[in-house]
Amino acid sequence: MLSTLAYSQEIIYEPIVLKAKETSLYTDKIDWEKVNTKFIELTKGKDNIEDMKEGLQYLLNSLGDKHATIRNPNNGSLIAYYTGPRDDTRLLEKRPDFFNNVINDINAKFSYQVLENNVAYLKVVGIGPGDIKKQSEEIRKGILETKAAGADKWIIDLRYNGGGNVNPMLSGLAPLLGDSKIGGAVNAKEEIVRTYKIENGQFYNHGSLACEMDALPIIDPSEKIAILTSRYTISSGELVAIAFKGRAQTVFIGEATGGYTTGNGFDIISDELALVISQDVFMDRNGVIYYQNVPVDIDSEFQHNTNLENDLQIQNALEWLIKN
Repeated sequence: MLSTLAYSQEIIYEPIVLKAKETSLYTDKIDWEKVNTKFIELTKGKDNIEDMKEGLQYLLNSLGDKHATIRNPNNGSLIAYYTGPRDDTRLLEKRPDFFNNVINDINAKFSYQVLENNVAYLKVVGIGPGDIKKQSEEIRKGILETKAAGADKWIIDLRYNGGGNVNPMLSGLAPLLGDSKIGGAVNAKEEIVRTYKIENGQFYNHGSLACEMDALPIIDPSEKIAILTSRYTISSGELVAIAFKGRAQTVFIGEATGGYTTGNGFDIISDELALVISQDVFMDRNGVIYYQNVPVDIDSEFQHNTNLENDLQIQNALEWLIKN
């Protein structure tokens, strides 16, 4: 059983419940005394994490937070996740195997090539734990090489981006975002709690340099960019999309994103438990807050196609980049 360490209004809170109360984006909507009482009832006398799962699951569902999970802090493995009512049925609609096996494929890698009319195609998938600098440099290499090959128009494909670590994604893409504020996050009171910016071609996450990178290549801000998104673009994939909102000469094509536009904490409760729940909501460089999802300018239903020549959304992007 987790030890009780803190008191609030004469209620003895379990540490994981207390942390959720202190950090959840939705804390003002929750009857915490009721949640704490029920959690204690479900976990009383249970020391094994497996035996505690019912209580942990109850806690997450009580938050009403579809982005919430509880994980092992050592390896990130999933212990419990939100299973309550949700408004994101598009995500798994008809294709749960596709989401689990393609979007969440840990072997998926960033890729790039130059298409017709000097259009660079950059496929940015989700990025898991690893060497941030190496991961960033892979993306930056793609920009450098396609630029050297004559690219002056860009397609950034986020349709397969199921999230992960945003730092290498934005560090790698920094030259295309341009030196400026590119967004941030707000709390439940819409107070800014996090800022994101590009300075000299490098990404700063709330004032901290994500990883040291060269400023090159220099991308003219007038160069056109088409951002492709799908219902499977979620979490930090959505944050990457939002970073391009408000950039001149930029269009969004495809489907509105999956709607996981919240920043999660990673609060270690014990050697075996880490609480990963929504703490803030993403906003773009112009201060627009994305409570639901990231909308597109040109609607086009996503159809998985490994042949880019037959990819309708790629063709939509090429048409906009070349003809507009």
